[in-house]
Amino acid sequence: MASNESQTLLRKTVGESGDVPLIDEREELAAWLGEKTNEGQVVRTRLKTSDRVIARVTDGIYRQPSSALRELISNAWDADANQVTVLTDAPRFSRIYVRDDGAGMSYETLSRLVHSIGGSAKRREEGQKLGVSSEDDPDRTPGGRLLIGKIGIGLFSVSQLARRFRIVTKVRGRDYRLIAEVRIRAYSEDGEDDAARDDDDNYVSGDVLISREYSSDRDAHGTDIILDEVKPRVRDMLRSADRWRALDEKAAAEKAGDFETAANIRVEEPKYHTGWIERLSQDKDQPAVLSRPPKLPWSPDAPADVRMGLLIDAVEHESRSTERPDLAKTLDTYLETLWTLALSVPVGYVDKHPFDLTADSGIGLYWISNEPRGQATELTLSDSQTVRDAVREQVAGHPELEDGKIAKAGDFRVNIDGVELKRPIRFKFVKTATRGFGKPMLFVGRFSPNLQKVDPSLRGGGFGLEGYVFWNGMVVPKENNGVLTRIRGTAGALFDPTFMKYQVSEQTRLRQITSELFITRGLDAALNIDRESFNFSHPHVQFVAIWLHRAIRQLTNKHKDLSKRARTEKLEQTAVAVRDSVTQHSEAVWSSRHVSDPAPEIAIATTRKEAEAARADGYMALARTDLPSLSVALPSSERTERDVKAQALMRVLAAYDVLDDRSYDEQQALIDAILKIFFASPGK
Repeated sequence: MASNESQTLLRKTVGESGDVPLIDEREELAAWLGEKTNEGQVVRTRLKTSDRVIARVTDGIYRQPSSALRELISNAWDADANQVTVLTDAPRFSRIYVRDDGAGMSYETLSRLVHSIGGSAKRREEGQKLGVSSEDDPDRTPGGRLLIGKIGIGLFSVSQLARRFRIVTKVRGRDYRLIAEVRIRAYSEDGEDDAARDDDDNYVSGDVLISREYSSDRDAHGTDIILDEVKPRVRDMLRSADRWRALDEKAAAEKAGDFETAANIRVEEPKYHTGWIERLSQDKDQPAVLSRPPKLPWSPDAPADVRMGLLIDAVEHESRSTERPDLAKTLDTYLETLWTLALSVPVGYVDKHPFDLTADSGIGLYWISNEPRGQATELTLSDSQTVRDAVREQVAGHPELEDGKIAKAGDFRVNIDGVELKRPIRFKFVKTATRGFGKPMLFVGRFSPNLQKVDPSLRGGGFGLEGYVFWNGMVVPKENNGVLTRIRGTAGALFDPTFMKYQVSEQTRLRQITSELFITRGLDAALNIDRESFNFSHPHVQFVAIWLHRAIRQLTNKHKDLSKRARTEKLEQTAVAVRDSVTQHSEAVWSSRHVSDPAPEIAIATTRKEAEAARADGYMALARTDLPSLSVALPSSERTERDVKAQALMRVLAAYDVLDDRSYDEQQALIDAILKIFFASPGK
């Protein structure tokens, strides 16, 4: 970290940059910073890009704060860091601090960075000379990780969060650290920008004040990014200001008796949040008064490495009151940001990598065929054998699944405000009566087509992927439903629920699938500059879609086959029983809509707690205490008849997907309202 004297000097000279020498040439700047006699001095330079890439960044190419933080974390990965620490000053969010223990930047690397925005040295010979790429493979870090960065604008994604920030960086073995104060200029398309060009027609996008400072700790290494003045709108986003203000407005309307206004404010308090400060203190060093205390799913003494698991537990717990809980209703923006980052950066899973699952997970394991009309092959997991082991030992050619293995650079951990990020994806079975048979299915595969016969101008370079498609009784939260594409360990977007526009009508089953694709080669050329969308005309995107759709078809075929067997077994078990006409009709309706899935079993519990337990066991359930139509005192025969009709009604509504995305309370209220039409008597 820089000394207080150097930081004060940098802050002062930001406003007095005319008194600081200007060096605009990269080689000259590197030479100045490399000169030991310049220690403690400040020099000014200007950020440049030849194609206005920085304009795209400052205009908001990164749509959410999480996107900018993702880029900084990815830079730490590329620097072979093992630990990244992010502090956000939550719930005030007045400053953001990012530290990594990576390789750091030498004066040569920093000089190139500020003068070549949009022209990364990574994955090039120049990167090998600068030491940011492996000597043996320019596509990898010196520690053997696949490099994420390519375009060279990741560091400047911080302009989405703040116009000014500081960089403090040091390389192991060097006796100096570099401190840079960066001020980014807002981009405008009018003629005023002509003044922001140099003689070589390079776009000058901001100023940088840099100093070199002596360091006695030669073993120290890493980079700090300090944002002391976070943009007001970014702060409001992170602290869910719009939501809390709407809730305050709703509460005020209710207190005033203006129930019409209150009813029109359709906003709910998040179940879990980091707290709300209505009036932010003007002095950031003064304590702020909480308008609402935080409600977090962990206690203050909970270890950092278990908190993501507790966050997932909290979201999964919501499935007891809502069939498909969603993040937006359950979490505030800050906690949702943690979730999004955990999904997008190259960290480990909360429990296990899907390729490291063993027999005790209870999964059915299948290998995906790459043949156009092929069928998946069932594999056997025995004892402590992992999915990787089973694939290597049982699949022809002995393929080795590579994703999730640790490179020689070591593990990679990210800690944000005391929460160690881990991918919030679990592979435990969620049993539901509406979803068929009783265990999850994991389909895994590899795809690396031979493109030698394809015209080089059409194939877009080499391509390869590993992936899985996981079927479960229910996907929780519903945002985990879809496909997530990871390139070099990172993902720019969230799950795509369309599965890259899968055209076959499999709406019910598609809602039960989580899939991740790990790109081992190619595809990053198809990424748009925001890293959150693809150019769908690129051939690699077509390769991904073809493989994914083939995998889904093989899964659905297998699921239909197993569901049919389960349905046949159930019919055989109940064939001796006399079925009442109402139940038969409701099951016929179900079968007409879900041909191969067995009809759901519906329990009528006495209490809400018993209903929750029944749902946890995979039943659809109704609680008498919550349904007046079912709780009235009736003779035994009438009560049984009413129960049967309530079960049949729920089965028919489920067949037509009427109950999807409704909370259990809403489902019961709907069923009770319909029953009252037929049992109109007040007593019945």
